[in-house]
Amino acid sequence: MFPIEFFLPLPIFNNSNKLVFMKNAFWIILLIVLAASCSPDKKTYVINGVIPDDAYYNHWVYLFDYNQNEPLDSALVTEGKFSFTGLPDTTKVVRLDLDRKLFANVVREAGTIEVDLSNYVNIGGTPLNEALKMYLTGLNDIYASASEAYEKISEEYKNDEATLFERLKEYQNVALLNYNTLNTEHFDAHKKNAIGSYIFNSWTHTLSPEKVDSLYADLGDPQKNDLSVRRIMETNEKKKRTMIGKPFTDFTIESGNIDGTMASFSDYIGKGKYVLVDFWASWCGPCLAENPVIADVYGKHKGDKFEVLGVAVWDERNATLEAIQTHGIVWPQIIDAQSIPTEIYGISGIPHIMLFGPDGTILARDLRGDALKAKVAEVLK
Repeated sequence: MFPIEFFLPLPIFNNSNKLVFMKNAFWIILLIVLAASCSPDKKTYVINGVIPDDAYYNHWVYLFDYNQNEPLDSALVTEGKFSFTGLPDTTKVVRLDLDRKLFANVVREAGTIEVDLSNYVNIGGTPLNEALKMYLTGLNDIYASASEAYEKISEEYKNDEATLFERLKEYQNVALLNYNTLNTEHFDAHKKNAIGSYIFNSWTHTLSPEKVDSLYADLGDPQKNDLSVRRIMETNEKKKRTMIGKPFTDFTIESGNIDGTMASFSDYIGKGKYVLVDFWASWCGPCLAENPVIADVYGKHKGDKFEVLGVAVWDERNATLEAIQTHGIVWPQIIDAQSIPTEIYGISGIPHIMLFGPDGTILARDLRGDALKAKVAEVLK
């Protein structure tokens, strides 16, 4: 209960009534604090979501931080709706996931965020989520246009393989230009907030190490301290140490040979031959799709000047051996390498195919398809 003095008018301040004034001020401050403690926190975020149909009623939606393996929170779908509430420690992009079938990325920021999981671009309600929606809608338009163009070109030139690949390559360049333009526009507008770091994380795998350094320099300090951004910069440093023109870096795998004996990268690299190295895994569809290209190059050029080496990463030994047998892979292999070579060479995705010179110098990285064939033919001339 408040003392009677609290309800009396405050006296004019002078030395004689200083004690009474201070006593009244104390209770005013206390009341303000108490009132504030009963009010909603303005920093609270609320995520209100809906789902497209009743097939997902009573299922759980999980909230994931991209820097953690475990979900931050979960919410039960009730009559087609779900909701999350919390106090964000930082403003960042998080992922909503329902049965690994429906998802959306949202900026976890103060305010009420609206999400419709029928389409991952259906987000909004707060300033950064409205901005993220604009970016994701632009991406969606690029993907849709590319899919439509690929289908049309494939049908038009299905009986002319040479022209088909040429036209697809032309459109790929157009799509990549549109992708880079969109990313540049939105990154420049949001490089000091969570959308900037989100774009940085998804864009940089297509860029040169120098461009990655340039984008990083433009990020705000909170974005630079994001764990995903720091990991990308660590990988970028490894790429710079193993970029074109640099000497190869050796590694040894204890049971790297198919017979279980030790194998080193230097058993093949720097031995006087050009060596095409394919970093791959048995579960990787694009890796297996590249096998016919590698097989063609191997069949044409293997000999005293040229060799192919497969390096199986991120895979189980038995699965690798089965894939070698099933897919008729006949070139030499180092298996069971896990993440040892990918850490050294800054490889964040596979297949990653590199070409090494006779002395072990790195001549090319990230070769695929016709570009791979052309590069091998070029150096062997």
